[in-house]
Amino acid sequence: ATKPKLSNNSFRIEDGAEGNGDVKIPTTMGYYNLSCPFEMYKYSCAAMQDNESDEQEVTAASMQYYQQHLSEIWRAFDSVFNDQINPQQQPKRIFMTGDSLLRQVFISIACNAFSLNAVKRSEVQWRKKWPCPEGLTKCTITGGVHSGFDAASVRFTNGMEIHYVPHGGFAHRNRSQGEPDVLQRMKRQVDDSGEIDFGTKTAFPPSGPMDVLVYNLGAHCNPRKSRKMLESFASDVAMPLMRSKSEQRPKLVYVTTPTAHFNTTDGQHMSGKMGDEQKHCVDRVTHNPRAELEKQILKAGVNVDALLDYDDLELGALHVHKGDCLHYCMPGAVDVVGARLLELF
Repeated sequence: ATKPKLSNNSFRIEDGAEGNGDVKIPTTMGYYNLSCPFEMYKYSCAAMQDNESDEQEVTAASMQYYQQHLSEIWRAFDSVFNDQINPQQQPKRIFMTGDSLLRQVFISIACNAFSLNAVKRSEVQWRKKWPCPEGLTKCTITGGVHSGFDAASVRFTNGMEIHYVPHGGFAHRNRSQGEPDVLQRMKRQVDDSGEIDFGTKTAFPPSGPMDVLVYNLGAHCNPRKSRKMLESFASDVAMPLMRSKSEQRPKLVYVTTPTAHFNTTDGQHMSGKMGDEQKHCVDRVTHNPRAELEKQILKAGVNVDALLDYDDLELGALHVHKGDCLHYCMPGAVDVVGARLLELF
């Protein structure tokens, strides 16, 4: 399928901002159906969908959500990459570490910037072999570009860099090739020197020290281990850095884990084999246990500089589906979070 024409030339500002006129968004902005070189096949609902009405509805709902929020997304990118707005802006080096959920945020920022011709250099460590998503009847990309990657780096035209590295090693039996435990490594660095760095597994070397750390624990740990790791991050890494008087210490941003919308009592994926009915995504859940735990332990201005909440209890219709009620279709909900994260830099 070709990229649909986005009706993005006259979005209205809805937040009461001064000027209150039309937001002129470049017609090139946006990505769809693997039009972006950073996209992964398993998150592109347009690329994966069969000719079934429910799958087409999922793709359409996610794309509609993206279009409805495109003015907000555009304002964030314009504020960062527009030389007239930020003529003296200093380049920043950002380290993003988490699981596949934070990788989606990296993909979103890189893809929207790419559509605006704001990417200067990139390196994506695409795997030669990457498993097909479960529940997919037709799988056309099993390796190489658009399959799956572990680490990736991008440098933008304004000098900003973002480096994404999985915090628990590389996936699919390649864990040892990555950094097996970024959290423990940062803890050791804080103990030894009071500082942290990018480590050695970025896709290309950073141009200098870290300016921003973006961390997310993700969805692979049980509640007990999640609490232990969050408390370790707060007490062993974040608080010592927050207390540091060094002007060089990085800004600390935590992104909450997105809401799961499985058809279970709390929306979470259940360990062991789940039935087809439980794998069906529900539109809304009452709470997000993982995000609630994260917000209980991490406090903006106390042990992190900023905490970015997905705020997505009612966005269950925008997930990939096909048994995945945790990752979102792209473009869609992730792009709003990516834009809000970009503004925090």
